[in-house]
Amino acid sequence: MTLEQARRSPVFWIYAAALSMHALFGTAVTFHIVDIFDQAGRSREEAFFYFVPQAVVSTSVNLVASTLADRMPLKPLLLIMLCGFVTGAFGLANLEADWGYALLIAGFGCGGGLWGVLSNLAFVRNFGRVHLGAISGLSTSLTVFASAVGPVLFSVGVDLLGSYVGAVWLCLGLNVVLLAAAVVVRQREPAP
Repeated sequence: MTLEQARRSPVFWIYAAALSMHALFGTAVTFHIVDIFDQAGRSREEAFFYFVPQAVVSTSVNLVASTLADRMPLKPLLLIMLCGFVTGAFGLANLEADWGYALLIAGFGCGGGLWGVLSNLAFVRNFGRVHLGAISGLSTSLTVFASAVGPVLFSVGVDLLGSYVGAVWLCLGLNVVLLAAAVVVRQREPAP
């Protein structure tokens, strides 16, 4: 497909939005990690250590998903990725509890591991290789834009509300909407 054909496809927008949402949320959390953890009553050390188990989960999920992606359609992986983002966001909204911290690690780790697989395969599988540069380039532009908006959104949220909770719940809600849309949108992905 051409870029114009891909832009008219709901499949393009579901994947592009899901990949962009990860960039928005992930960058916002990374930029504000110490303050977010401080507001939840957690230490600076815990904030920085969060990246270690999250990276272990992300790498493990990426390895498994990369193997599975060779044998199955991508839509189930997209749904699992979005469920991971919802889980991580719910954990972040409840970060003061140990179970919230665990959900943050598991959800964002799982979602991040699947993000790597889907960002590499979604557009080539759904739209072909001929115009892949233009199609994936548009998605990458949206992702970069979202990663710039995320930290600003969280900063505005904390300025207006005094905490990050509003921005976290907004992102959680957007991920739920994306998950519902991903369930509904039909994909005619060719067999791997």
